[in-house]
Amino acid sequence: MRQRKFSLTTFAACLAGLTAVIFVLSTCTPTLAGEVDILVRKLVEKGILNKDEGDKILQETKQEAAKEKEQAVKEVKAAVAREAKEGKFGIVPDWVRKTRFYGDFRLRYEYGDVMDSRSQSRGRFRVRLNLETEIAKNLKFIFGIASGANDPRSSDQSFNNDSDKKQININYAYVDYAPYKWLNLQGGKMPNPIYTVSQLVWDEDINPEGVAAQIKYPVNPCIDLLMNAGAFQLNDNKNNTPEDAWMWAIQPGVMWKPNEKTQLKVAAGFTAFENFQNNPQQKYSSGTNTYVKDGTNTVYRYKYNLVNMAGELGFRNPIPAFTPVRYAGLFAEYTNNVSTSNGKSGYLTGLTFGDEKVVEKCQWNFRGSWRRLEKNAAPDILPDSNFYFGYTGVTGYTAQFRYGLLKNVNFTTTYFRAFQISGPGKPENLFQTDMNFKF
Repeated sequence: MRQRKFSLTTFAACLAGLTAVIFVLSTCTPTLAGEVDILVRKLVEKGILNKDEGDKILQETKQEAAKEKEQAVKEVKAAVAREAKEGKFGIVPDWVRKTRFYGDFRLRYEYGDVMDSRSQSRGRFRVRLNLETEIAKNLKFIFGIASGANDPRSSDQSFNNDSDKKQININYAYVDYAPYKWLNLQGGKMPNPIYTVSQLVWDEDINPEGVAAQIKYPVNPCIDLLMNAGAFQLNDNKNNTPEDAWMWAIQPGVMWKPNEKTQLKVAAGFTAFENFQNNPQQKYSSGTNTYVKDGTNTVYRYKYNLVNMAGELGFRNPIPAFTPVRYAGLFAEYTNNVSTSNGKSGYLTGLTFGDEKVVEKCQWNFRGSWRRLEKNAAPDILPDSNFYFGYTGVTGYTAQFRYGLLKNVNFTTTYFRAFQISGPGKPENLFQTDMNFKF
């Protein structure tokens, strides 16, 4: 989601302009006006001027001084604005002019229960702040921090522990190079470059670490060819062997816009997890894949090589006579672990309508979906952490309503109803109410 960004150039220009104006006001004419005042009073005392003549001269002097001061202020303001516009604002370093900050804050109330066997009510918050600066032409550095513990699937922080201090972690740290308009190359800890329409396999808070490339090549005014690819490290065994767990992905796709009202985006790809089988259970896994014992270690029984597809068909103003619905869309996602036949599939389908994005006051959107993610359809370190604790082997549905209260401020309520596909687990109900602020 695109976020409003604040330029340091604007702030620096305003600060320097204010400083210059204050300098002009403090040094322009007070000394001269004071000397004239003393001289006129002496002339009146000696009878050279009468009091009325003296008062008239003093009044004219003050008026002239005020005009000169006003003119000086206008000239300084004009010079500051001109130099800032032309990029010649000498006191502002070049890197400051090319740096922007943006972020968001979310305040949440959450209640969850698993068929009354356990329940939890809590307040939570999430804050994220990002810095983006241009290093050279078409080369940017992006750095971001976020609240929460170290869990890669959540930046939420609960209200607990007697109002103790909360953690801040590095959320992003990567470079983005765009040698051509249609190509972006990234390296570092970055947003997930893989196209998804849901959190069926990838929780939205996961920011993988490695290298990636994204292509959006226009074939004609209606069609763009897409390609996402990346290689990311998952674990470091710290023993100088080639057994470190990592993954790579390649995902071609297409975007089709036959007219202003209709858009179809679809992509299909392959994601491979290398050195995953027979490796120890990952630190932040939910423990719901199939495991076996290898000595004292619990290890993954199967390989994970996923064929995945995702797409959305959207319509702007689908019912011209019904203006409140300015967008309607159908979306779906599918994954299949081709390296096993034991609980290998996952799929999700859903619909959305209202406004395509909720940014302005009174905009709104509803989004509903149903999903099924089998036990070994994806590594259990990846799925949506809000849907049955981030487990695999689950099914159920989600409903979400979002409403814009002000520009960049919205209210969101979400309901999850989730079940385990098999086993003794009971159904889960989870309610979340959010206030979202973007800046």
